[in-house]
Parts: sequence; C-alpha cells; structure tokens
Amino acid sequence: MQDEQSDYIPMFATFFEEELKPGFNKMKTHKYTVIYIFAAIAFLLLLALDVSGIVRTLLKAIPVSALTILVLRETRGFPRIGLSGALIGSVCGDVFLDLPYHGLFLFGLVSFLVGHLFYATLFFRFAQRPDGVEKVGIAGLVAFAALMMWLFRNIDPGLYPPVVIYIVIIIAMSIGALLVPASNRLLFWGALLFILSDVILAVNKFLMAIPFGRLINISIYFIAQYMLIRAAVSIWGTRK
Repeated sequence: MQDEQSDYIPMFATFFEEELKPGFNKMKTHKYTVIYIFAAIAFLLLLALDVSGIVRTLLKAIPVSALTILVLRETRGFPRIGLSGALIGSVCGDVFLDLPYHGLFLFGLVSFLVGHLFYATLFFRFAQRPDGVEKVGIAGLVAFAALMMWLFRNIDPGLYPPVVIYIVIIIAMSIGALLVPASNRLLFWGALLFILSDVILAVNKFLMAIPFGRLINISIYFIAQYMLIRAAVSIWGTRK
C-alpha cells in the first residue's frame, strides 16, 4: 500500500507543476479552474440532496463549458477544434443525462460518443508509435473493452449496439491519449478516469445499484475532464 501511495504522489505533484508551466496566463487559467470547481461542487451538492430541476442541469453544464472557453482562449488550430468539439459534445451529454425525461439516455450516449471521437481524432493526430510498455497497455485496454462488451451483453437489445460502439470509441480515445508524446502521463490518466466514470455509470444503470453510484460517477467524471484538458492545454497550449 505504501508503494502504491508513493507512486501516486509524483503523479499529482507533476499535475500541479503543470498549473505553473510557463506560457499560460496563470490568472485566467486559475479563474476558469475556480469556476469549474465551484460549479461542480454546487451541482454535486444538489445531486446528493436529490434536488432536481433546471438549475441543477445548468450547474452541471457550467464546469465543462468553462473548460471550453479556456480551450478557445489557450489553443489554436487542430487542437482547438478537437478539444472544443470534445467539450461541446460533453456539455450536450451532461444536459441530456440530467434532464428528468425518459428516453434521453441514448441522446446523452451519442453526445459523449461524438465528444470522444473529437478527442480520439486529436490524440491520434499527434500519436507516436508505441514502445514495449505502451503495447502492453494497449493490449490491456483492448482486453478490458472485450470484457465490458461481454458483461453488458444482456442489456436492452436496442441499446447494446450503441453501447458497444461507445466502448470501442472510448477505448480508442484512451489508446490515443497513451500515445501522445508528453512529459507526463496526465492525459492518459484523465482518459482512464473517464473510463472508470463510465463503467460506474453503466454498472449502476444496467447491472446493479451502486451505493451513491451517480454521485461517484459524476465526481470522477469532473476530475477526468479537468485532467484531460489541463494536460492537453499543457501540450498544445503554445502551438499556433
């Protein structure tokens, strides 16, 4: 346990070092971080209190919308298109999955699928050939995708095909994140957290109830999106 904790400490230390990396407007970046954190906490509090309605839905959309504005200010060219497209798809998914109407799950799924397509396209645009360790990681992700397809094989037949497509796309996105050359693995960690968030959501919805499952799912999702964008902006924020 102590060895595992010591492995995580450098990862998070590197994460906060990226906040001070030269080339960023630190005041502007921190402003969006504060908006992100406060809106996310406000939404999670309403969710925990089981308070629904348009105010909660709007609060859920604010954090990723703030990241979208940050991306538009800090990036240029293809990374700007890829990241903003991914975030806009995510905002639409956030809204669809929080609205209290039946039948919107598929719309939310498709919105996030589009978002992951933007992420994956961007990541593979800059990906490098995998080394030995990365090949093992890719094999593990592919095996995990196969396991997820098997676990969810008995869900509603109308939902299974889009769920399978979603699994393929999010795993592809994660492989792309693994292969993007960077000084750290924050992009990949963000992608893995996104997968974890979606697994919790799917298990809670289709297989069995998880205590506080939705709260855990969305909390991890907010962390994943923030890590993905902070890592991406640190990689492409100075590209023109």
